[in-house]
This record gives sequence, structure tokens and C-alpha cells, in this order.
Amino acid sequence: MATNKAAAMTQPTLTECYKAHDGRVSDKWSLYLDEYERLFAPIRNKPIHLLEIGVQNGGSLEIWGEYFPQAQKIVGCDINPACAQLNYRKPTINVVIGDVNKDDTLAQVFKHAEQYDIVIDDGSHTSQDIIHTFCTLLPHVKQGGLFVAEDLHCSYWKKFNGGLYEPRAAMAFFKALADIPNFEHWGLEGHTRRRVLAPFGISEELTETLLTEIHSVEFINSMCVINRQPAEKNVLGLRCVAGELEEVASVKQVNGTSSPTPAQQFPAPNTGSLTSNLQEITETLQAKIAENEAQQELLKSKNKEIQELNHLREQMHEQLVRAEAQLALLKDLLLDDSVL
Repeated sequence: MATNKAAAMTQPTLTECYKAHDGRVSDKWSLYLDEYERLFAPIRNKPIHLLEIGVQNGGSLEIWGEYFPQAQKIVGCDINPACAQLNYRKPTINVVIGDVNKDDTLAQVFKHAEQYDIVIDDGSHTSQDIIHTFCTLLPHVKQGGLFVAEDLHCSYWKKFNGGLYEPRAAMAFFKALADIPNFEHWGLEGHTRRRVLAPFGISEELTETLLTEIHSVEFINSMCVINRQPAEKNVLGLRCVAGELEEVASVKQVNGTSSPTPAQQFPAPNTGSLTSNLQEITETLQAKIAENEAQQELLKSKNKEIQELNHLREQMHEQLVRAEAQLALLKDLLLDDSVL
């Protein structure tokens, strides 16, 4: 333990590792480096297993190898076949080519390690992929381990199937996931954790039992960090009352008791709001229909004008043909007179 503490005092921070790095290129936001230092420093000198989705130029895998000197496995997974050419001096660093949400790719990933202390999703950034990857890989995050989704600002952009009000965006999913640690306080009989997440199309891997091991869901700018812990560590526990003097309120009697959860009801539909919304939708549709009918009438009018112009063009063409015939006849007559 003392050796680890002494090593930690002399080791460069992750930001310093990035500044000193001159190998393959790595691209991370500065906030990530600060947050990773906070999250990873306690396990920096442990024999960890790390999986990063999204390799690109491969620089981050090199830096993770420097930052975690005792790492047992550092695995990168990328769908780009060009990443297969990346080779590393450290035998603990490996690259798997393929879509991490496909069974054959997962089989290759799990050949290196079945369980990981850290999983970082820096892959496609599309909402469906992020949600699917979380469902697939959370069972392979060790208890006490972390799953980190990076670049969640993409979750607000249509290009990545996101949007601030997009109901199935990755951020909406993680916001719903944030309710899971507080399950014991919901007070809704028969309501399961999976039921809350079902609208996001979660896979079977994300079981009710596994969801009891969601210890915390932490949001940072463009990042979400999920900590997995044994289920018994994720309950509120008993009230701990200390001290002797109660000059304002009497609370000693609740020492050692649990939190009572009153039964709750599902919210009744707001029919007034629904009526208002339906009225607004109806008015919008009626306006669109009226606009369409006006455009149809305008189109009919234009078609009629075109038909009239075509008819006039045909008449003018007939007149021109007759005029050309008369001109030809006149020329013939003039030639006959000149001959005489």
C-alpha cells in the first residue's frame, strides 16, 4: 500500500501524460482528462482490465498503457478495418476489429477478458448504438467497475438520432437510468426497473437483477458515468442518529429504522391538456388542408392558363402554315409573270 501511494505521488497525471505523449494520436476533451484523473486515480496501480470502444488512430490505448502501468489487459474495439494495422510494444494492449454489438465481435473481445474494470464507449455516438452497447456490456463490467459513455453532446443532434426532446435519445435513456438507484422509493406496486427502460428498446441482457447493481449514474458535460456495485450496497440502509441533546426535534426514536415508502398512484391522464393538444393539432391540420386546397386551386388555374396558351400557340402555328403556303403561291405567280 505504501509503495502504491509513493508511486502515485511521482506519477504524472493523465493531462501530463497527454502533453508528453508523442506516439499515435489521441483525441480527448480536456474536461475528460480531469474527470478521468478523479475517477481512475484510485485504481491506477492495480491490475485492471480496460475496454475502449472506438480506437481511431490508437493513441488513447498507448496512453492508457502508460497511465495504468499494472494493467492486465487494455483492449480497443473499432469497426474500421484500417485499425487492424495498429501494433503495440506492450503485449497487454490489443485491438479487436468489428461491431461491438455483434456476437462474433463480442466473442473476440471476451477472449481477452470476460470482465472489465473500465468500459469506455467512444464509438459511433448514435443513440441506438450507445443504448445497445450499454445493455450488452454492463454485465461484463466488474462489480465496483465503471461504464463511461463519452461525447453525449451528440445525443442532442439529429445526425446522431438525438435531440433535446427526442424521447429515445441516449441522454433520455441515461436520465431514465438515474431513477433506477432510487427504486425502493418509487412506491408503485408491480412497477419494475425494466418497465421504466422498456421504451428505449433495452435488450434481455439488462435484467432486473443486474439493474439492482446500478449504484450511481453521474452526469458530466458530454459524459455519463455508471458505477456498478453489489445490490446490497445500493439501498438507503438504516437511519443513524448520534448525540444526546434534542432541543428542537425528537428524532432518537428513528435510530436504526428504514425509510417508509408511501404507496403512490400512477398519474391520471391530464385530459384537459390532451384536449388542448388535440385542438391545436386539429387546427394545424385544418390550416394545412386549407393551404393545400388553395394550392390545388392555384394549380388548376395555372393549368387552365397553360391549356389556353397551348391552344393559342396551335392557332398561331396554323396561321403561320397558311401564310407560308400563300407566300409560296405568290412566288410561283410572280415567276410565271416574269417568264411571260
